[in-house]
Amino acid sequence: MHQAAIELNRQMFPVFLGLLLTSAIAWLFLSNRLYNLLRKSFPELYEALGSPRLFRNKSGKTTIRVVRFIFRRDYETSKDPALIRLCQGLRYIFIIYAVCLGGCFLILLDKMIQG
Repeated sequence: MHQAAIELNRQMFPVFLGLLLTSAIAWLFLSNRLYNLLRKSFPELYEALGSPRLFRNKSGKTTIRVVRFIFRRDYETSKDPALIRLCQGLRYIFIIYAVCLGGCFLILLDKMIQG
């Protein structure tokens, strides 16, 4: 039984890696759409979040502000359906990414312990 569980873990590793890659690409795509929407439709909020950009002039502080904005669900007060959908999608993608990253970590940890 224990050997079957270890084998299942090893089989899940490529699945988790694939989901990590897919969710990272989706995060980049959707966050770019979010930044453009904020810049055009919500300039005050865009400035308050630190004028987030996808790559150029990106800081950790700005990223934390954006993630906090998404997880606190501050976007729901806007009543803008496009903003709400984008933020909800980013929130789900972040959760999927975190779960897959945790799964990869646990599989690698199990591999190191079992040898």
